[in-house]
Formats: sequence, C-alpha cells, structure tokens
Amino acid sequence: MDTGLPHVVVHGGVHKTATSHIQSILQRNAGRLRKSGVYYVHHRDTRKEFTVPVQLNGYEKLGFNYRTKIPDAELADRARTFFEGIGAGPGARIILSDENMPGHSGHCVRGGDLYGRRGTLMPNFARHILYPVTEVHLALRNYADFFASTFVEFLRSAKGENVIPEAQMKRAVLSNLPSWTGFIKDVLECFPAAQLTLWRLEDFGGLSGKVIGNLCGAGVDPASLVAPSRSRGRPSASHRAVQELLFEVERSGGEAALARRVEIQDAYPRGPDYPGYDPWSDGERAHLIRLYEKDIAQIAQLDRVTLLRP
Repeated sequence: MDTGLPHVVVHGGVHKTATSHIQSILQRNAGRLRKSGVYYVHHRDTRKEFTVPVQLNGYEKLGFNYRTKIPDAELADRARTFFEGIGAGPGARIILSDENMPGHSGHCVRGGDLYGRRGTLMPNFARHILYPVTEVHLALRNYADFFASTFVEFLRSAKGENVIPEAQMKRAVLSNLPSWTGFIKDVLECFPAAQLTLWRLEDFGGLSGKVIGNLCGAGVDPASLVAPSRSRGRPSASHRAVQELLFEVERSGGEAALARRVEIQDAYPRGPDYPGYDPWSDGERAHLIRLYEKDIAQIAQLDRVTLLRP
C-alpha cells in the first residue's frame, strides 16, 4: 500500500557474515543508487546518529548507569532528525545497514547466547524508525564459526580486565545451546509488516549478486554496480595469535595484553602457517553444526521468511 512516505529496508548483519563487504559495495554506489530512488545511509552515520542513541536509551532501561543518557523524548527527536535528514521522498527506498542492531559481539560471547540484550535493543531500534519497514535482510552463520569469529571480534574491542577466558565462552555456548530460530522469531515480532530475507554465510559466495540486488530493489541491476576499489576488511585472527593473546592476558593482565593485540596478530598472521582460530573439538563442532542445520530447516518454514539458496 502506498503510504506517501519513503520505506525502509533494514540490513541487520549479523556480525561476521560479510556485512562490511556488502556495506562497501552499497557505499561505493550510493550516488548511482540515489538516482534510482534508493538511499543508502553510510553505516557509520547510521550507527552514530541512530543505533548508538537507541542503544544508550535501551541500556538505561536495562538498568545500566552509562555516563551518556538519552531520555525517550531526546531519542524521538534524534530519530526524527536522522530520518528526515536523509531527504528521501515518497516511495523512495532507504537502506539502513548495521550489524549492531541486536547488540554486540561481547553480548554473545559472555552469555553464550545470540545477543542476550536483543529483547530490549532490537524492539527499541525498530520502534524508532520513522518510516514503514517493508523488508529485513539478515545473514546467519553456523554456531561454531559464529562464536569463534565473535570471540575474536570481542578480543579486538575489549578493554582492561574485561577479557574472558576461552573456556568460559565455550562453556556458556555449550550449556545454552544458542538457536537462530528464537532470534529470527524475535526479528519477525519486531518488524511485523516486513518480509524477511535470509541467507547462510556458507552460501554467500554464490548468492552475493542476489543479496545486493534484493537490498537495492527491482529497479537496480546489481551487475551494473561498481566494485569497491579495495577491500578494507580486517583479516581474521589466526588460532596461534588468539592463544598467544590469551596467554599474555594470564601472564600480564588484560590491559597489558590488549595493548599488544596488533603486535601479536602481526607476528602470527592467518595463512598457511597459522590457520584460523577454532576453539572447538571435532565433536563439539559437529554437534553445533547439527544444531545449526536443524534450526535453518525450521526457520525456512516460518511465515514471511525467504531463505535464499544457491
């Protein structure tokens, strides 16, 4: 139905699912897309001007006493200013992309679940979008690799003594047995008028054109988009680098060890000599992948969900 308003397409990540690659393509072609009525908002602007205020407001509701406070009335004003500032007219397509929509990597690895604060953060994000949300796009990843990658991401951004041991992360995951099914049901509840398009990261190589085309809409040929001039993605850490960093945490404490993150990663770069980080035994990995495959099959049967396949 034509509302006389722009409509919003949300690309919500999740973390470590080639989100930066997708964002780089959209940003590289933002001017061209705008001529077709598609407004891509740079993810840094989305995060700074919308996601962060939404989450600060949510954290206060959760009882966290952060120094910066964003009361409800201020958040409503900020959201209105952000969306109106995009300059999109009636019928235009606005693409918001931010993998932090449901929370952060640290929320996952500390609790061993999938974004343990999403019950507050994600509805808060959804309700403050000024225009109708017609589509949500998300990638999922098998649990073994997702938690390995998010643990590395957590180590990259952790501060001081906030680092947790690998064993603690593994215990939390294996005891909680996280499920994308519950996560996706929450997304559907937060965006009740939206169609949800999903893909597995494991299939992304054969789906990248379709994913970009779906985000941009039928009026844009993804083959016409210009590839970014160079990749700005950060290389994933090697298993050796992560272990060396964790050993350093035990020897010297979190603050001193984290100060050497870059030095350690440079000394043990991921490659033929130093394979990627993998904390799981063969049995644990097989168990987590079986759970993932079972959940993907359930998710594919949900109403309003389209699971892309190669």
